[in-house]
Amino acid sequence: MTFTTEDLGDVPNVTPAGMDEILATDAFGAFAILSASDEAFIQAGNDWQPDEDCRAFLDAHDSDPWLLEHREYGRQFRVARHVTLEQVRQAFHSYLTDGSEWRTGFAWSELQL
Repeated sequence: MTFTTEDLGDVPNVTPAGMDEILATDAFGAFAILSASDEAFIQAGNDWQPDEDCRAFLDAHDSDPWLLEHREYGRQFRVARHVTLEQVRQAFHSYLTDGSEWRTGFAWSELQL
């Protein structure tokens, strides 16, 4: 799989350890994508906003709020609530290692694109 971030670009054939190291630093930019193909991927984007909801999330979770999405079979889905960077890391790790936690650990809603 290819791991892509805003600041680091593409990392082909990423390993779980390599990806974990990048995501643990929070120095990779505002988005990350782990793709099996152009039509099958999981992605996360930082959703920081200068408002009270964001401040409350940051205070409660010690993390900026992140949006988590995945695409497969021509359909795209998003987690119904904000997630933490640690939850992003866990979901990406599960996706990379063919685990089921990334799919079952969140409530996904289909996006109408």
